[in-house]
Amino acid sequence: MPLVESEAIILRSRAWGEADKLVSFLSRARGRLRGIAPSARRSRRRFGAALEPLSHVRLWFFEREGRELVRLSQSELIEGFWDARGDYQRSLALSQVAELAELLLPEREPSDKAFRLLLATLEGFKGAESIWLPLAYFQLWSVRLAGWLPGLQECGRCGKSLGDEPGYFSVDRGRAFCRGCRLPGMRTLGAASRRTVVEMLEKPLPKLSPEAWDRRRAAELGALLLDVIEYHAEHKLTTRELLDEKA
Repeated sequence: MPLVESEAIILRSRAWGEADKLVSFLSRARGRLRGIAPSARRSRRRFGAALEPLSHVRLWFFEREGRELVRLSQSELIEGFWDARGDYQRSLALSQVAELAELLLPEREPSDKAFRLLLATLEGFKGAESIWLPLAYFQLWSVRLAGWLPGLQECGRCGKSLGDEPGYFSVDRGRAFCRGCRLPGMRTLGAASRRTVVEMLEKPLPKLSPEAWDRRRAAELGALLLDVIEYHAEHKLTTRELLDEKA
């Protein structure tokens, strides 16, 4: 049972037993894992503040074959992002990031792309006045990395370029339709939102302009992306309803 050292991002932590913590985290070397931090609630000597949700840390842990939970030995804080949660709406948005990471990232499958995406998103939240741009960016890239992003630029039935017209999306069909081919109940994604998707896929988050990124602009794109996630994952997101209510 060798000791593993890895850069990691804490997703969630909660009380476990009388003195321990159960920690969900994304390890750069091992993928998404869960582990027990012994006596973390009783003594801060080994773990300190480095088990706070959405902290970028260095972890040392023991991983035993056949065991679901690893055993955390020590943690060291690299950067904390919990202070980015300055209000309730922001805390809900960050909770959605953690919920999506836990839902979509498979256990014990390392992905440097996923790790870099999560870290860039947290850095984006820390430096942004508006929560909606980094949240939409994370939603989009999560769908892209999962392989669920539908085609955006042409009709999936007749092949017509959508151009400056809205696209109409069917989640179960995984593609867009033009106005002439659309069916009742499809979700609309306007040309401006489709151009935003192209820009987000081409540029890193710090290169995107935060101007005019309010709830209204993010709502159309976010609704489609979360529909796609809930459909494929067969899971209703807890934070979706809460964030919609707060908005």
